[in-house]
Amino acid sequence: MPQLPPDEAIGRPPTRVFDHHIHADGRNADDYELMALSGVDTVLIPCSASNETRPCGASYEARFERLLTTETRRAAHYGVRVWLGLSVHAADMADLASAMDGVDRLAARLDDPRVLALGELSIRRFSDAELTVFAKQLELATALGKPVMVELPPGMPEFHRMVEVLRQAIDDGLVDPARLALMDVAPPMLPVAAGLGCGGLGIAVSPASDRLFQVRLKTDHQQLLPLLEEFGPDRLMLNSGLHFGSADPLGLAKTVLRLRLAGVDPALLDRVARENAATFFRLPTDSTDFTESAASTASPSPTAEPSFATARQE
Repeated sequence: MPQLPPDEAIGRPPTRVFDHHIHADGRNADDYELMALSGVDTVLIPCSASNETRPCGASYEARFERLLTTETRRAAHYGVRVWLGLSVHAADMADLASAMDGVDRLAARLDDPRVLALGELSIRRFSDAELTVFAKQLELATALGKPVMVELPPGMPEFHRMVEVLRQAIDDGLVDPARLALMDVAPPMLPVAAGLGCGGLGIAVSPASDRLFQVRLKTDHQQLLPLLEEFGPDRLMLNSGLHFGSADPLGLAKTVLRLRLAGVDPALLDRVARENAATFFRLPTDSTDFTESAASTASPSPTAEPSFATARQE
């Protein structure tokens, strides 16, 4: 017979969760309902690889507009508030000229109150063009005071190359490491990633499973327990890393539940499931900040984004 969880873990309400790393724009909208039912009331969607090469700045602009309008409204119908990270992702680059045009268009979008971060930044081939666009976006984020989300590559050799790029950028003063959040930090990467001094270490989590089209491997609660013990909760931020492949929209909530039933202190769970990320991304605490700011900056055109409350009623 399995051992019962601690008595104080039984009968508690679900932990409120801020899932700061999902790619729901490539998934069924019903995932938002599952997330809302599991305690995920707030999410952050960064630009990920779209699997569509973008040959001009207008193509990047279309992606930004889709996230700012369509995606925030899709989530609102299920009671989930969406915040965004915008960027020119390396996987979408056709050439340097079009990508730099995309960066110029990105700069015009970063003052939107729904955009909490610049991200996610990525390097896929470590080409000169990719490194140029990467550095330019770090400079842009620093100039505008935005935090940066960096996607780590899954392979360890590529991970170490990315670490060297980040170290050089920090040494060159392109970015303050305290304003950097690393995404997709796998357990073997954590010691090196923590040593960079980044302000956030995002770990994609889900119970272990055998999925046919899983883009990224996730960390389960049994792997997390020794990591929490060794590294502490100060910069760790749990997320689902929900992607367009086989991925569980309940993965983060299930993992948090399993950690609670394993005896992890509820206050610590609050930190790694919500508070650390909310602090790093400066998540507004008053929902009217979002609605009023969005309304004041909205375009007067017929396609302007309605407020959260308006979208919810449609």
